[in-house]
Amino acid sequence: MWKYIILVLLQAGSLAGGQAMFKLFLNRMGKFQWNWEYVKHVTMEHGWILFMMTGFFSVSFLLWAYVLKKMEFSQAYPLSSLSFIFGMFLAFFLFHESIPLTRWIGVVLIVVGCVLISMK
Repeated sequence: MWKYIILVLLQAGSLAGGQAMFKLFLNRMGKFQWNWEYVKHVTMEHGWILFMMTGFFSVSFLLWAYVLKKMEFSQAYPLSSLSFIFGMFLAFFLFHESIPLTRWIGVVLIVVGCVLISMK
């Protein structure tokens, strides 16, 4: 069971990493325009972010496929909420967002819920 919990943690971290890269990309791309020159410019200038985002999402997808194959859905799916926790830490450390106490309490509740769900 712990093997799958570790895989879920890696999957949740990868998913949050992909979302953080997506946010970073969106923050840097400037005002959107509907033309190929703009798409080419943004892709060339920020391609490394798109590459990392794609990598994180790919790892997340592959891990999630394996976890879903091996675990009961009613147990695996709620554990995917661990990505919210990784997202909170990325928001704090990467984007320097101020996180109110109520959100940290929510993180604690998610952890408690995941511990309960992982028990058989």
